[in-house]
Amino acid sequence: MGMSLLLFLLGLLGLVGVWWSNFEKEAKKDISVDIFFRDNAREVDVLKMEKELSTEIGVVQATYVSPDSAKALMMRNLGEESFEILDGANPLKASINVKFDAAYIQLDSVKAFKNRVQLGNEVLIESVDYNEKQFLEASGVFADQRLPMLVIAGILLFICVTLIFFTIRLAVFSKRFTIRTMQLVGAKSSFIRRPFLLGAIGQGFTAGVIAILLLMVFGLFLQNVFPSWIINLTLTEEIFKEQMLIFAMIFSGLIFLGIFISFFATYFALNRYIWIKTDKLY
Repeated sequence: MGMSLLLFLLGLLGLVGVWWSNFEKEAKKDISVDIFFRDNAREVDVLKMEKELSTEIGVVQATYVSPDSAKALMMRNLGEESFEILDGANPLKASINVKFDAAYIQLDSVKAFKNRVQLGNEVLIESVDYNEKQFLEASGVFADQRLPMLVIAGILLFICVTLIFFTIRLAVFSKRFTIRTMQLVGAKSSFIRRPFLLGAIGQGFTAGVIAILLLMVFGLFLQNVFPSWIINLTLTEEIFKEQMLIFAMIFSGLIFLGIFISFFATYFALNRYIWIKTDKLY
C-alpha cells in the first residue's frame, strides 16, 4: 500500500502535467497572424498561398477570408449599421488567417514567419499583422511556469523512488535471518533470490494496478465536483483521443515503474544481506 500511494502521487503528477499542457494549448489556440493582400491581388494567387502556408511546419491552419466573408463577419459582430456610413462600400481586404502549433507561439518564430512570407511576395501582400503583446505573454507566462514545475516534479520523483527503495530494503531487512538460514542449509544465492524477486515483481505490479485504480477514483471525484472544468480539457474528439493515449502511457508507466523499482531495490537489498557477515546481522 505504501508503494501504491507513492505511485499514485507520481501518476497524479503526470496527469497534472497533461492538464497543464492542454491548458497551454487552449490558451494559445486563438493566437493567430493575419496576412492582408492588396486590392489588385488575384484570388487564385491568394488561394495558392493559402495552400502553401498550410503545409508549413508549425502551421496548424491557414484560412482564406474573402472581403465579403470578412464583411459578413464584421456585420454579425458589430451590427449591420456598421457599414451604413460607407454607403454599402466594402473597405475590407482579402486575407489569410494563420494559426500555429502551441510550440511555435514565440515572438522570434512569428517574426521569422513574417519575413519569410513577405519575401518575394511584396506585390501581393500589403501587411502581415499580429498582436505582439499576445505572443510575448503567451510564450513568457508558460515558460516561466514550466521550469518550477519541472523542478518540483523532479524533487517529488526523487522522494518517491527513494521512499519506495528504503521501504523495500526494510522489508528485506526483516527477513535477513531467513536468508542466513537458507545459506546455512546450502542454498545458492540464485535460489535465495528467486522467491524474493518474483514476489517483488508481483508486488510492483499490484502496487501499480492499485495506483491506477486510485487515479481513476480521483478522476471520477473531479468529474463530479468540477464537471465543466473536465469537459473543457476534452473539447474535441482529437484531444480526447490524444488524452486517452497519454493516460494509457501513464498507467503503463506506473506498472512498469512499480515492477522496475521493486525488482532492483529487492535485488540490491538481497545482495547486501546475502554477503553480510554474521556478526553484523544483529
